[in-house]
Amino acid sequence: MKGRRFQNCDACVDAILDKLGKRIVLGTPLGIGKPNALINALYRRARADASIQLDLVTALCLNPPLGKSELEERFLKPVRERVWPGYPRLEYLDALQGRKLPPNIRVIEFYMQSGAELHNPLAQQNYISSNYTHVARDMLGRGVNLLLQSVALRQDEGRNRLSLSSNPDITLQLVPMMQALDRPWLACAQINRQMPWLGNHAEVGEDYFDFIVDDMALDHAPFAVPHQPVGTADWAIGFRASSLVRDGGTLQVGIGALGDAACHALRLRQRDNDGYAAVLDALGADAHAEGMGGRGRFDQGLYVASELISNPLFSLFEDGIVRRHVHEDAEVQQRVNEGTASEAEQRGGTVLQGAFFLGPADFYRRLRELPEEQRALIDMTSVAEVNRIYTHYRLERLQRRHPRFINITMKVTLLGAAVSDQVADGQVVSGVGGQFDFVSMAHQLPEGRSILLLRATRGSGKKLESNLVWEYPHATVPRHMRDVYVTEYGVADLLGRTDSECIAALLAIADSRFQERLLRQAQQAGKMPLDYRIPEAQRANLPQRIAGLLAPHQRSGRLPALPFGCDLNEAELGLARRLKKLQAASASWGGRLELLRALAAPVPAAQPEVAAALQHLQLARTTGRREKLLARLVRAAYRL
Repeated sequence: MKGRRFQNCDACVDAILDKLGKRIVLGTPLGIGKPNALINALYRRARADASIQLDLVTALCLNPPLGKSELEERFLKPVRERVWPGYPRLEYLDALQGRKLPPNIRVIEFYMQSGAELHNPLAQQNYISSNYTHVARDMLGRGVNLLLQSVALRQDEGRNRLSLSSNPDITLQLVPMMQALDRPWLACAQINRQMPWLGNHAEVGEDYFDFIVDDMALDHAPFAVPHQPVGTADWAIGFRASSLVRDGGTLQVGIGALGDAACHALRLRQRDNDGYAAVLDALGADAHAEGMGGRGRFDQGLYVASELISNPLFSLFEDGIVRRHVHEDAEVQQRVNEGTASEAEQRGGTVLQGAFFLGPADFYRRLRELPEEQRALIDMTSVAEVNRIYTHYRLERLQRRHPRFINITMKVTLLGAAVSDQVADGQVVSGVGGQFDFVSMAHQLPEGRSILLLRATRGSGKKLESNLVWEYPHATVPRHMRDVYVTEYGVADLLGRTDSECIAALLAIADSRFQERLLRQAQQAGKMPLDYRIPEAQRANLPQRIAGLLAPHQRSGRLPALPFGCDLNEAELGLARRLKKLQAASASWGGRLELLRALAAPVPAAQPEVAAALQHLQLARTTGRREKLLARLVRAAYRL
């Protein structure tokens, strides 16, 4: 019987094992779509019974962070209690990161939290490199026989309505595939009343699932992902990217500080257009880039089709920038595009389409509190619908006018290949995710552009290196799919360019400390004329110049470090910066000498900021030599 109810997870696990036996291949959504308590119950059963073979196929597994040192843990403990209260840790993830997974259990990921699993053999060896749109296919190929999903509940006139909420992404694609199987399989849900309820394609009936766990004691807030501060280079990149977006067009934006910067720039373009123009003018107007997009306000508005609906993208929806309606009927959409649609047709449809959402706690609260008319404008649906267009090409082409797919990459070769998921020795940093899907779509849609953002350099001092390189042993996006790249120093449009033209365009947005070396490598490879010289105007690509250009706008408050807020408060952010500085100082001889001088310096009079830091770290009253030393280190951090 479909929709069979359970009041506890262990009873549901009993029923799962009774139906499927002891070989379980579990598929579960990425991010906050996982039913933590139900997964933990299944994991514990397999951990206790070695005859159960359990493979978990998933991505982006999230637990509140644990400190890697005593001082770091002292900082994180009160933060965890406030930001993630009552969040049930994923026990398999703790075991994976502690390298203590039992041999009968494997965790197979297709996308990792950025940098979280570097040099972890268990995670690295069990990574699947797969486009997001291919994940359901690959789960099926691995023999998936169990789907576990967290769902939202809504009760209308005594009727239970379920929503796939944050993660219809893989589920809507996978369940029809499983229905065609000639072997046993189950789809099971755990209700979480704190998950935001969304309708349209995300709403499913109770009979969509075989088993449903409903225990109010298991409800918990979804995992909060705090925003990272936006730096000076990030602002330059975000503003340049925002000028590529066309009014009346379609938008997709990736996660992280660069995406935050681009979304805030778009918001400023609407709210304070003169201020927005002033920032662009300070950076240097780029007529070619603005020809792809513009700098004017959004009179027609934007439509969002983005696998990830982030807090910044949702803020654009709240601000009324994302308001261009699209329709599921191609004929209606054709009339809307031509301006001949009826008033009713213009009001219908949706304005924001996504496959999963993830963000800070306040983002989830605002989603839960949405008025009904706004909720109806959001369509959370399958990743196959969001990240590809060949199923309904005519309709998608009509809907996705002038699409700008804005994503982040780590490195780019001078011939235009992008490196976004792993480093040179094969260690996976994150994963391909949907990036290749969006690059591919940009090339398939006549008005589409793929825009990849990257900082021109990484590291500092002797470890400073260029993120624009001559060659790299791995590529996420091959050079024949090159399009637009943006650094803090400018925009490089590579579409239809020759190799030498691409090299020249990328050199123009490279950090000037590396330009000559990169040019020599290209010339030695016979890819650039030996008499080519980098124009004088492009030789001032240095961070201090960008800092000087943007400093007045940062001081004015136009470019705040956290434009979309943060779950951490100002005191915690300040303390985190001090502890990071302390960690950096201990990593080099020069830094250690500076730290020793700070430790030896006379202790200044009581400072409220230092006192608050010691209170947070439970070091206001110290006992024993170790705590006294930690308190001294903290005080020294405020003198570095």
